[in-house]
Amino acid sequence: MNLLYIHGLDSSPRPDKVAVLQSIADNVWAPQLNYRENPHTFTYLLDGAKKREINYIVGSSAGGFMGYWLAPHLQCKALLFNPALAFQSIIQQIVTPTTVASFQPFYSIILGGQDDVIPPQTTLDFLVEHNSPAQYQLDQIDSLGHQIDMQTYEYACYKYIVK
Repeated sequence: MNLLYIHGLDSSPRPDKVAVLQSIADNVWAPQLNYRENPHTFTYLLDGAKKREINYIVGSSAGGFMGYWLAPHLQCKALLFNPALAFQSIIQQIVTPTTVASFQPFYSIILGGQDDVIPPQTTLDFLVEHNSPAQYQLDQIDSLGHQIDMQTYEYACYKYIVK
């Protein structure tokens, strides 16, 4: 498996989280991104993912936003932690898929019930408006905030990626 890990806004690919993914996948691409300075981050990720034949995406917050839009292009599944689906505090040029209309991506989504950065209800509302319930599996963890602790991260990665 070739996996893409996309970190959140003003963050970086944490080595401990990348190590979990490396224990699961054959290859992990975890680029350092500057969403604020590069409005073409999406295109950079899409081009790099195609070159690396990525077939699974893990993204967190702004990385979850990117993963949500990349999955249809790559025709792959995605595990998204507190994805910023209804928010866009940064300007990014997103290319909507046109030739993959028959592919329906599947998203595993982890929401923190205590997330005060991206309120879980906004993500739920976005999903209901834009996706069929058959396209996603949702776990809301009431005690979880915006930051994903390693125990939750590792558990979700093994639960959803390694089936």
